[in-house]
Amino acid sequence: MDSNIITEIKKCDIDASCICAPASISNVRHLSSYSWLDRPTATIAVPGSPPLWSAPRTSLKLQKDSGLYYINQNEGRYPESPLEPLFQALYITNPSFDIRSVDVVTDRNNIRKLLAFVNPDLTPSDHEPFTIGVEVIGTTTLFRRDEMATTRFIEPNEFRGFGHEFEKACTTEQVVDSAGHHRIIGYRFGGLNFIVRYEADGYVGDAKTDSLQIETSQDDPLVTNMRVLSLSPATAISTTTPALSKLVITEEGRAVPQQSILEIKTRAIRRPLSVTDVATQLWVSQTSKLVRAYHQHGKFEAPKVEDVEAQIKRWEELNQADLKRLAALIKTISNLASQSGGKATIRYDGVSKLLLYRADSRDMLPHFLYSRWEEKGNTQSTTSLSVYEEAELSKTLDHGQGETTETTESHYGDGPYSEVIRYGVDKGFRQFFRRMPMRLSEYHLLCDALDSLAIDVTGGRTIRDIMYDMRKGKDEWDPEERSNTGGFKHIARDSAFRLLYMLLQSDVVDTNMAYNAVLFVVSHYRIFKHRTRKMVREALEENCQMSVKQRAGLDKWPVEESFFTISEEDVTTESEDIFYDSDYSF
Repeated sequence: MDSNIITEIKKCDIDASCICAPASISNVRHLSSYSWLDRPTATIAVPGSPPLWSAPRTSLKLQKDSGLYYINQNEGRYPESPLEPLFQALYITNPSFDIRSVDVVTDRNNIRKLLAFVNPDLTPSDHEPFTIGVEVIGTTTLFRRDEMATTRFIEPNEFRGFGHEFEKACTTEQVVDSAGHHRIIGYRFGGLNFIVRYEADGYVGDAKTDSLQIETSQDDPLVTNMRVLSLSPATAISTTTPALSKLVITEEGRAVPQQSILEIKTRAIRRPLSVTDVATQLWVSQTSKLVRAYHQHGKFEAPKVEDVEAQIKRWEELNQADLKRLAALIKTISNLASQSGGKATIRYDGVSKLLLYRADSRDMLPHFLYSRWEEKGNTQSTTSLSVYEEAELSKTLDHGQGETTETTESHYGDGPYSEVIRYGVDKGFRQFFRRMPMRLSEYHLLCDALDSLAIDVTGGRTIRDIMYDMRKGKDEWDPEERSNTGGFKHIARDSAFRLLYMLLQSDVVDTNMAYNAVLFVVSHYRIFKHRTRKMVREALEENCQMSVKQRAGLDKWPVEESFFTISEEDVTTESEDIFYDSDYSF
């Protein structure tokens, strides 16, 4: 046997006799939440917000999923410490939280995998080999989700269902630039106190949760990202030292009750989905609302929200034997890891054996967070910060604008575009159109400079994704309110620069999609101002061959400055009166 193997665990070896009480989840509490933001640096908004369920009341036809998606967003966006966002959000929401009272901190995915080992029949979709990192701190065991890949790219000719496109069509983001909402709950199970993190698909609004709306403006970030958070800046500061962290934190969004959280599943109509098929996932996160959306070749009937709380409780009652074995397995892993130096790795072969290895890996958390287990008077964790600490903290924790923190000049070098790049990265890529000369040659140099600084402009987006983001700038008619709701024009304008960047810096494969995206820009003159429309069109003309018909289509929308386009201000505009609609291009 490998000398690094601590033990080998077989399913038949799990002894649940140590679990005397019923293996049921109790004392469920919502502790915190955060949303990942699409920013050049790793940024979370606390408490953030899940997307609001806003499905149409009629059937809808969708394209299949394609493009880049996260498998494990926390590791993909912040590989330095995937668990750090959990703790940062927890201590911002609960500055005096005593982590020493917690036995297990984990992602929902880890519990699902361990339960798949205990009884594969309970989790029919989780039969693959897996790896989980383990670290014991005091009496608390951290379980880290480890994946072979953190993202997946779905090729245009590949079919992986309609789930992502359905979520886009049937939910509305409540936090600007939100790219995934993560919930942190606490509960008791199997005699242990758990903290569980999971990603939420959305929430169902009601009079209470919809009473606060995030106000938006088109260019003023102070208004765009106004916090509707109930916490004051003083109570949101913890005794951790965010200045030592690379994670940027903004206070944005609002807390959503646990009972409003929603899980969304899509299936072909010929393959009905039973609640039992998703019971493990819903049980671990204590999610009581479910949407089962059925389609035939991408055409979905009007979906509905179901309350499945009673079915999940019944599932828990019927599977007590396996749930007790799950609790016993978690206790066994924690005890063995503690006795073997505090760090271990779980590996499952996907068949019958679970191996626990000694691990000499890096710490799971940044150093300053470990002090939370050492504090004697944890209730005093809201003590005042020194002047130095407050100054350092202000660089990382943005209390007003919801933007990324100020970055030093040296980070962007001293080249001719360093100031423009600093401002554009901090305030939004749309600012490049305002500050750059209207010469495409200058934009070539700017994009080369962005590449040399390793600034991720596209964030993995395809032109199709950019098209979707640009459409967020359109005003929409709300049939219930009988009025227009303003679009997120700053998102659309930032995306227009991403489009220009892709046209200049990459080989465009789908020239028709590129044409449709540029046509959307030049035709929506109330969203995209003269500078934007002119430079985006020139980038297309330089890098893509167009047919005579396509060029004629662009010529219908002149980009030269006129009396009607003289204003360059990013201001709220009335609903657009145009003839072109790009819906068919999706």
